[in-house]
Amino acid sequence: MKFNTDRIIGLSAMLISLLTLIIFIYQTNLMRTQSRLSVTPRLVFLTNESQNDSIIYYSIEIVNKGLGPAIVESIKILHEGKRFDLNFPDFLQQVYPDIDQYGSLTQSMTMGKGSTLSPTENNVLLRFAVPISKAMNLMEYLGVEGDESPFHLEVVYSSIYKEQWRVRDSDTGHPVRL
Repeated sequence: MKFNTDRIIGLSAMLISLLTLIIFIYQTNLMRTQSRLSVTPRLVFLTNESQNDSIIYYSIEIVNKGLGPAIVESIKILHEGKRFDLNFPDFLQQVYPDIDQYGSLTQSMTMGKGSTLSPTENNVLLRFAVPISKAMNLMEYLGVEGDESPFHLEVVYSSIYKEQWRVRDSDTGHPVRL
């Protein structure tokens, strides 16, 4: 087989076309990845304890620290191996029926399937007020010490690309991709 100028130019053009196709596919894949990352949500839980002269306020908040909206698939309260729907008044009445003797639920929120948390959106799921004089008694009633929590929360959520994650308030690190 002889290599003349036309054949060399033809093979060079085919090689350049093939390399261009490979680079195009690579760039498209990078753009797809970047697009997904630019709308990835990341839910985190914040627990707060504040007090004024005579009352301690305990609160649990959920915040979307990601770049895109988080679409809630499910949100559950976990307690002693059981799963409860996010409804703090019902949960407290079932599990801790005498809790009203120690304090009061001043704010609660429910979030159902399909609820959306925008980036930087912050929602208070629970706020509980306790007189300082009853705080130790409340901890004994709940069976916890120090910073322990008597229950935990679990949220399964997805991005607009239908990628799903699970996050628990007891977990450290990144949400688990499902």
